[in-house]
Amino acid sequence: MKIEGLKELYRDMRRNNVARTQFQYQHNNVIFDVIFFIDEAPFQLLFGAVGHQCSFFVNVAEGFNISTVISPRSAYSDLCKALGLTYDPANPFSTTKFFADFALHIPTNISPQKAPILPVNYQALANVDGDKNYFSHWKNHSDKSGNVTEDNLIKTNNAFGCEIKDFCARKNISSCWSVKDKKSKD
Repeated sequence: MKIEGLKELYRDMRRNNVARTQFQYQHNNVIFDVIFFIDEAPFQLLFGAVGHQCSFFVNVAEGFNISTVISPRSAYSDLCKALGLTYDPANPFSTTKFFADFALHIPTNISPQKAPILPVNYQALANVDGDKNYFSHWKNHSDKSGNVTEDNLIKTNNAFGCEIKDFCARKNISSCWSVKDKKSKD
């Protein structure tokens, strides 16, 4: 599937000498924190559903073509759960439909700073011990002096599995967490 919208974003990234850019995308009232990587071939897109244990990535081949099969494959059921979908044989969900909608909402320009997450209704209160259990966003360490920590990779592995943990380790990305559930849009 060709994702034309990535072409304009890619051009702006090249103009500004940026190898990674981050933005949000909303689908069925679920906000996804997305990073587009052009620092190696194939390019890649990393998605994380805010407030959910759902993360996946896709490779972006030459011509901005993607396979609609997400990695890890187990993320398909996580995506359906995050989107609140139930099986409907008359109207089955497909990642092709998800990416067709995504293609219509890709920014054409990079943001000088990480775009703020859309307004949300904070429904969940902190746990008794203040654990941060809700995914909030990705932190890209590529342009900073820091690195993803082993503790963060363990938490990423526990939430999203080893493929996402390995992806984050390779790309130097931290998963960031909140004590508040930011998934509900107001």
